[in-house]
Amino acid sequence: VPVQFWNGTVGEIDVPGTHSPAIFCQQNYIKLPGFDFPALPSAQNKSSGEWMSDSQALLVTIFGWTSLAALVIFVIVVFGNAIINAVRSIFSGEVKEHVVDQKIDFSAVHEIFGYIPSVKAAGFLFPFLATDVDDVDSDLIGWHDPHRSYDEWNLIYDVPYEGMRRTRRRHDRDQGSPTAPPVSSPQSVPKHPIFSLVKHYPPEWAQKKSKSTKSG
Repeated sequence: VPVQFWNGTVGEIDVPGTHSPAIFCQQNYIKLPGFDFPALPSAQNKSSGEWMSDSQALLVTIFGWTSLAALVIFVIVVFGNAIINAVRSIFSGEVKEHVVDQKIDFSAVHEIFGYIPSVKAAGFLFPFLATDVDDVDSDLIGWHDPHRSYDEWNLIYDVPYEGMRRTRRRHDRDQGSPTAPPVSSPQSVPKHPIFSLVKHYPPEWAQKKSKSTKSG
């Protein structure tokens, strides 16, 4: 009978008679029928014989249950939060978020700028504004030209429309005309602004601070 020994060599043994005391023990767990996890000495029952000594069976039992415990810990650490959230979503339809009010207003953070529609053009130091900024705090614009007013960089005064609040100021001290400048054809003047509208609603304390700064 051809057999393969433990060291990988192949040989033949003679088995006299039809009834032999020799039996084949499958020691490869992967080739055993079914799925055995964790690996325990009880898997020997599927291999037509027992080949483990008592000390080997004890070590296999320890390693088998240890591998199961390691797998459970891995699943808890990696997928535990997702599993808990999934279970909570089944029994609870609402997720409550715990937030703390930092008591810091938007207007109190000077490093934050507002979204002011503008157009960047190559060759110009500052972007061109594309909205009326009369009611917007200048700190929200994000830049300041020390030599020209914001009107010089605002495109809305290049396209006058009916009901326009004022014309372009040439200097910071100018108030501007309350009406739009005359045009050659009244039909060319749109009745509504074609640019975006931006509103700023500062808190009461910011309004008082702004008034005191201007009066001072």
